[in-house]
Amino acid sequence: MVKKRRQRPLPIPPRPRRRPWSREFRLQLAVIAGFVLMLVGIVAGFGYFQFQDWYEEHIQRPHSKAVQVGETTFDLDYFARRLRLLVAGYGLQEQPEQASVAASLMVSILEGEELLRQRAPADLGVSVSPGEIELEISDRLGLTESNPEAFAAALEEELKRDDLSDEEYRQMIEADLLTTRVQEVFSLSVSQTTEQVRMRQILVGTEDEALSVLERLDAGEDFGDLARELSLDEATKEEGGERGWVDSATEEEGGERGWLTRDELDLSYAVRVFDLEVGTPSQPIPGPGGYFIFEVEEKQADREVTPEQRTTISGSYFSLWLGEQRTLFAVPDTQPLLEDFGKYEWAIVKAFDL
Repeated sequence: MVKKRRQRPLPIPPRPRRRPWSREFRLQLAVIAGFVLMLVGIVAGFGYFQFQDWYEEHIQRPHSKAVQVGETTFDLDYFARRLRLLVAGYGLQEQPEQASVAASLMVSILEGEELLRQRAPADLGVSVSPGEIELEISDRLGLTESNPEAFAAALEEELKRDDLSDEEYRQMIEADLLTTRVQEVFSLSVSQTTEQVRMRQILVGTEDEALSVLERLDAGEDFGDLARELSLDEATKEEGGERGWVDSATEEEGGERGWLTRDELDLSYAVRVFDLEVGTPSQPIPGPGGYFIFEVEEKQADREVTPEQRTTISGSYFSLWLGEQRTLFAVPDTQPLLEDFGKYEWAIVKAFDL
């Protein structure tokens, strides 16, 4: 039997050798690749900065610190929303020139609210229960919880209009209730009677001007006439320098200006005023806005405190108490918002719709 020969495998043709890229081609390829990379870098960089701007405007800045009270901070977004409410409440939407005043007032309001929430229960024993907050909300909405659906709908509309969360709204209500109750506590501490004076004043800009006023008084000129001529205090200038409330019992008859207690005067000069002899002008006394010349017209050692005076005095006590709490909590004199013009501008634009 004849054996079959094994066929040899077909030969594999050799791979064609690639022609090496020419130097010119490699150079062109490098230029194209470099251009593409540069274009990608430009687009990526532009996109990155666009993202950074968006992130700072919508995420980073709104959540940055605006006001700090102790360990509690309020972010810029909340500050701007509360400032917007304040601006609307005072009708300042068309008065952006009042922006700095409104912003400073809002800082003080947030500081005061937080100090009340944290210190009134511990320091004064004054607190507000959740039920009392709920009742106050019901009164403001003009509804009761006997109709839960109507109450919930009205509350939701209120939150939407004020641009506040439910928690933020309730904290604001709590602070309002605490303010009222703390003032009531201080009102109870005001004496029924106290030493009082009837007085008048002249305010001038410099000590030399004040000394010149004293020379004219010594020469016999009338205190009231000099006050109308020279005083910088617009509240008393036209009244011949007279301070104090007009007595409501004689107001219709054009009654004389009322009496003042020590607690109604600035602490920097109250004692010196009450030490004056009746009819004797004081030496120049530095105070807010310049230098004062005071004169006591009458003095009574034990005069009854009027309702108007009681309100003023209790408000003074309240302010002093808040000042003490600021010190205890180490509240900064200048808040983060007022230190950063970018934050301030962002809040003003949001609040005034600029």
